Amino acid sequence: MGGVRRPTSLTVSKMAKHISDREDNIYDTRVIGNILNMYMDECRKALLSGERVQISRVGTIIPEVKTRISYSLPVCNKEGGNPPYTAFRISRNNHMREEMNRLLMQNIKKGIYGLKKLPFNKQQLDILRDSGYIPEDAEIENGDKK
Repeated sequence: MGGVRRPTSLTVSKMAKHISDREDNIYDTRVIGNILNMYMDECRKALLSGERVQISRVGTIIPEVKTRISYSLPVCNKEGGNPPYTAFRISRNNHMREEMNRLLMQNIKKGIYGLKKLPFNKQQLDILRDSGYIPEDAEIENGDKK
């Protein structure tokens, strides 16, 4: 019995191939890959210095510095104290959020339960069934119940 397949990541080489395959493209895949790698390097440098990185028509990656709370339970504290750490917050822009939600609802109406490469998991499907968003007999492509 197979489970729901999780999506693969979009790597620089995959993205370069997608761009190279576009009809309006005039550049070699290798050149596109090099440009994308340079862009990623600049994004990485910006994030390491604490800058926000805004990706047009997608959203913003926001670096944060955090401090941990000291707890009175020794098990919760690290030896030598709880050092500060960094994290990312990712914020979608409004247009992206609306477009993703619209596509999700269109997919549900067509019997596709999730986004193209990101299906709902079993628990989410149970919730959607209970709330009436999907039919009780909905199944995923590999035959498992959704």
